[in-house]
Amino acid sequence: MAFDGLFSAAVAQELNSWAGARVEKIHQSSQTCFYFQIYGNGQRGNFVISASASRPILAITAESVARPDTPTPTCMLYRKHLQNGKFMGAEWVENERIIKFAFDAADEMGYIKRKYIYAEMMGKYSNIILTEENGRILSASSVSDITSGVRAIFSGMPYELPPKQDKISVFSVDDKAFLALATEKAPLLARDFLLKSFLGFSPVVARELAFRAFGDIDATLTEENAKELLVWFNWLKNALENKEFSPNAVFDSDGNGVEYSFIPLLQYGVTPTAFESFSSLLTDYFGKKEEAVNIGKYSHELVKTVNTHLSRARKKSVLLQDELRETEKMDEVRICGDVITANIYRIHQGDSSVTGMDYESGEEITVSLDVSLTPAKNAQKYYKKYAKMKRAAVVLAQQIEKTLAECDYLESVLSFINRAASPQELAEIKTELAEGGYLSDKNPQGKKKKTPAAKPLSFTTTDGLLVRVGRNNKQNDSLTGSADRNEIWFHIKGFHGSHVILTPNGNEEPTDRDYNEALMLAAYYSEKRGSRNVEVDYTRVRNLKKPSGSPLGFITYEKYYSAVVDAVNPFEK
Repeated sequence: MAFDGLFSAAVAQELNSWAGARVEKIHQSSQTCFYFQIYGNGQRGNFVISASASRPILAITAESVARPDTPTPTCMLYRKHLQNGKFMGAEWVENERIIKFAFDAADEMGYIKRKYIYAEMMGKYSNIILTEENGRILSASSVSDITSGVRAIFSGMPYELPPKQDKISVFSVDDKAFLALATEKAPLLARDFLLKSFLGFSPVVARELAFRAFGDIDATLTEENAKELLVWFNWLKNALENKEFSPNAVFDSDGNGVEYSFIPLLQYGVTPTAFESFSSLLTDYFGKKEEAVNIGKYSHELVKTVNTHLSRARKKSVLLQDELRETEKMDEVRICGDVITANIYRIHQGDSSVTGMDYESGEEITVSLDVSLTPAKNAQKYYKKYAKMKRAAVVLAQQIEKTLAECDYLESVLSFINRAASPQELAEIKTELAEGGYLSDKNPQGKKKKTPAAKPLSFTTTDGLLVRVGRNNKQNDSLTGSADRNEIWFHIKGFHGSHVILTPNGNEEPTDRDYNEALMLAAYYSEKRGSRNVEVDYTRVRNLKKPSGSPLGFITYEKYYSAVVDAVNPFEK
């Protein structure tokens, strides 16, 4: 957990630079997350207070914030006490993972009153507590009563800090005291010594000092090497006292956050990513994590919906094909009518069958008769059944073709869901499914939700030509449908993927490199991503046809070329 007491000190200093900003609007996105739109120093920002254990953020961001349709009672309380007031500053509660925010706002009588928000960034015990100037609690995101065995936190109670830990402040230790304490507790892991002895340390900072002192996060502290650790302990203390902070984070090869801190983290063996501010550090670090979680959650729901409809379509296809196989006997039914007609003079009312020659096969067959019908009516019955089966064969073939096209479409949707790189892409796919009748796209009030339309992906080839790539079937349809007839269309052969459009420079033929990069994009943005030797078709847009009534993204073409490339992004190093 990198949001330790020392990190809190660095964040408080940065946020304090916004002191005097006016609170214009307040929104609450969840029980543990508030957004304050503030204006100060000639600029506007969104002040985020998020005490979620998985998303601890105290930051000012310029990014827009999604507004909930209906404010919660807690949000209304915050607006009552803080909106149109002023943010007066941030104060680190020394040695704690707590930052105290001060606000001045007018009450119902117009008198300016001071209010405080205590942001307790304590993992699963995190809390956001609003109090009056005298400390009386007005609201808490997480409440606990007297019987809980810990400090009572609920409306009307006085706010109290968490119980003090039996540790020492970093700022109250001199060299002599540090070495004496090390001698007393050695031998033990250096990181454990720091973590258990001093306030404000998190495991990552304790490991970092051990690594810097000994080159090993698991190094043992002894009486003999304590001075080496003291050097880096003093380095850290000086950085805190002089407010020399370095917002940075470590990410893995996939861009996922590993850890973050107020000092450069060298223990991971990679160069940490530096940020201009703690606000940008926290919003970027947890924004990526939250986006990954949202993509996983969102895509799981969509995959479940699509798989349900795909399963139904596949079952329907099987049933239709079974029915179609039954119509394969229609000629046998017609022949029965022919045999009755050819031998009608030999049939008497009440006969249960007649045997006659099948002139198509040259064999004699026996045909069953309905004893309640005349010979002519029996023949008519067989002919009617034949006509019905013949009509059914045509309709069933059409339904099967339509159902198979639906299966193919839904499989392509799954392919796009699996390749979606953002919640917005998934939202567009959801809108596409809603428009296709596969799910509802309305909120509880019955209003249809509007998803801002994203544009296709755009790339520029090495030789300067524009290449556009559809992100979903709806974009594929729009992209290809609006393309100039002389533009060049690419698509992976035999698999689901994006439509790719290469725009030539006037009448000039694109270079081989232009073609190759567009081919690779078509292979990469398909379900064969990462494969080698993938075949891709390409042709001029004028050679494409969109059958009437066909699913989104479906086109046909006859005149085309093919090439084999690796399914990798040519623009990623």
